[in-house]
Amino acid sequence: MTVHCAHSELVDPRTLKPNPGNPNRHSAHQIQLLAAIIQEQGWRSPITVSKRSGLIVRGHGRLEAALLMGCETVPVDRQDYESEAAELADLLADNRLSELAELDEDDLKRVVERLREADPEFDVELTGFMEDEIAKLFAEEEAEDLETIPRMECQPFEHHDYLVFMFHDLRDWMLALQLIGVTEVDYSITRKTKKIGIGRVLHGKRLIELAQKAAAQG
Repeated sequence: MTVHCAHSELVDPRTLKPNPGNPNRHSAHQIQLLAAIIQEQGWRSPITVSKRSGLIVRGHGRLEAALLMGCETVPVDRQDYESEAAELADLLADNRLSELAELDEDDLKRVVERLREADPEFDVELTGFMEDEIAKLFAEEEAEDLETIPRMECQPFEHHDYLVFMFHDLRDWMLALQLIGVTEVDYSITRKTKKIGIGRVLHGKRLIELAQKAAAQG
């Protein structure tokens, strides 16, 4: 596979040592997807190895993908770390910082549209997004039809229709509770709980927008 990224050397992936303290776990699906992207795009990022410890700092998933594909060599970037603390901090930050990024769905739609215009035959799943995720992204959002905020009460076992709001960030969840005036939340619901009624799952960001709009209008 073509190597496009800067690197110190090409190394047999079987000789590389993952950091045993790495807390990140990669699903089989994620590794398969990463392998497909590397096969299609080539190597765009190297595997970072610490000169101090000889362990992988960044690229544990890329290593697993390389082993899955049976790569004979992978690009490695050997870097200096002044201490174990600096090395571990970089290991954690590599994944954590990307998790903290917010995805703007409107911008994502525009990028996907540009991709499709540039190459209608391009496999969109090589972006990391599944076909069904892209389809949902462009589907008309049910939340747009909401003109008022449904009354939210902590009575999860009532036999009524219900709405489930999905949040990707705990801070958004706390803000929503504050905006709609929920002062008590029952966390006792388990997976065995049976919901009776017609349910819809809506994006929590829409709830926050509606709540802020209602608050502004008094």
